[in-house]
Amino acid sequence: MKRTKVVASVATGLALALAVSACGTGGTPSATGTTGGNAGTPTAGGTLSILSGTATEHWDPQRVYVGVNIESGNRLFTRTLTTFGPVAKDGDQATLVADAATDVGTASDGGKTWKFTIKDGIKWEDGKTVTCEDFAYGVSRTFAVDVITGGPNYAIAFLDIPKNSDGSSKFAGPYKKTGQDLFDKAVTCSGSELTFKLSQPVNDFNMAVTMTAFAAFRKDKDQGDKSNFAIFSNGPYKIDGNWTTNKGGTFVRNDQWDPATDTIRKAYPDKITWDESLTQETLYERLIANQGADQNAITFDQAPVTALANVAGGAEGRNSIVASPYTRYLVPNFKSKVFSNDKAREALALAADRSAYVTAAGGEQGVQATNSLINPALQAFPNTPMLAGDKGDPAKAKEALQAAGLTAPVKITVAYRKNDTLDKVFSGLKTAWDAAGFDTTLVGIPAEQYYSTLQSPDAANKYDAYWAGWGADWPSGSTVIPALLDSRVNISAGGPGQDYGYFSSDEFNAGIDKAYAIADQAEREKAWGALDTEAVTKYFAIIPLINDKFVFVHGSNVQGAVVNTTFTGYYDLANVSVKH
Repeated sequence: MKRTKVVASVATGLALALAVSACGTGGTPSATGTTGGNAGTPTAGGTLSILSGTATEHWDPQRVYVGVNIESGNRLFTRTLTTFGPVAKDGDQATLVADAATDVGTASDGGKTWKFTIKDGIKWEDGKTVTCEDFAYGVSRTFAVDVITGGPNYAIAFLDIPKNSDGSSKFAGPYKKTGQDLFDKAVTCSGSELTFKLSQPVNDFNMAVTMTAFAAFRKDKDQGDKSNFAIFSNGPYKIDGNWTTNKGGTFVRNDQWDPATDTIRKAYPDKITWDESLTQETLYERLIANQGADQNAITFDQAPVTALANVAGGAEGRNSIVASPYTRYLVPNFKSKVFSNDKAREALALAADRSAYVTAAGGEQGVQATNSLINPALQAFPNTPMLAGDKGDPAKAKEALQAAGLTAPVKITVAYRKNDTLDKVFSGLKTAWDAAGFDTTLVGIPAEQYYSTLQSPDAANKYDAYWAGWGADWPSGSTVIPALLDSRVNISAGGPGQDYGYFSSDEFNAGIDKAYAIADQAEREKAWGALDTEAVTKYFAIIPLINDKFVFVHGSNVQGAVVNTTFTGYYDLANVSVKH
């Protein structure tokens, strides 16, 4: 099940039954059984239109950490060593397959060494060969946490590179050259063979390299932070001109892409236009109307509340409804004057009215309250009991504030990613928090700035708590707990990484190390679940709120629009075509 930070508004309720069920093997959520427009013979050619109400924050492969951009970037212009293959039906379990590598990798030394061989014939859009060294250089960029911000930190966590006393890597990335020799020992090339030496066994490392953070990057094309939207392709499409934030761009065929090297991407459309200038309401009105060029359109934005009835009735046969692999949660800021106090964090958690979130997001049939950070789709899901029920407990919250030595009203500022749905959600949460003795100021931050804002060091001085969303990067609790709560691989002078609230505990980090070391998978996942409960009920480092479902619509000419929940949880572009 994959992936990370959410792209659009939270998925909303729909008057169609769909259970959010746990899979004992750590698989994906169940789906309605729709094929998602998979019927018919694929048609090569034509133009596919992607309609979006959410601005793209990153296209730089080492910075991408939003599910839809991982999926779409990988399928369009960024190949990875391995990937999750496409599926035939919404919600089906995807299989790990080779992409730019000849196979899914070979482990040795008990899982501490991994080798991949780069396929022959993969080229950049200018005709130059994609080399092993290009992959090594791409991984090295992850370590430049002051320049390449926002991306996943697995390379920093896993590679056998010494750490400084503050937990930061002694290798500071390719721009400063500090510790380059250390990186060159951990990541080596011998012809086309790429070897990773890890500091500890990671038996699913071949799943970690599905992340574009482990993708190739040409050194001579690197402009540091100016590379954010400078798309340079080794996949089937390339950017025609430039990408423009809040407008989008157009992708055309990359004539250097050789399908003989690629069993994943069918690349049926001749052209793909991406328009991110729309509102969610407008794009759904267009998709439901299904007129003209919109018959060739898809979206990665989830249906807003205002569109739900029409999605069910007016887009029959053109909708996809699947259990989401994401959890939405609140992060208290441990650097805040208020939430540095553990009893104040407890008060915030006790007062959280999850029922208000559910109502504002469209109802219980599409949104489920939760008190666990790990999603029910994972084997590690602990199903942590609610502290105070779905509605929260203002009286107990007031007692916790008093125990914290704080006098009501306690002023706090809470940041969230602004859209119509979350405006309503946080209005309801504010009412509950204020009733418990807080005086809550809400700050809605535009989508294209949101996670960059959270990861900036300045955010710690501006906000007391933040909204966020997360899905496992592959089917394990190891891609949730360490990714969000291990201070050693997150927090640096450049910001908090994914540990937005600056949570840091030596005891908790020791628990992470113990979990990694457990050989038995079932026991290891149980340990991740126990750490989840500890983070939620002992440290109040995370306040889980809801799990949701994804509701999407596509135009009537679109074929092969299938939601791949193992990969990212969005329409998978690998097999999409348009009738024309």
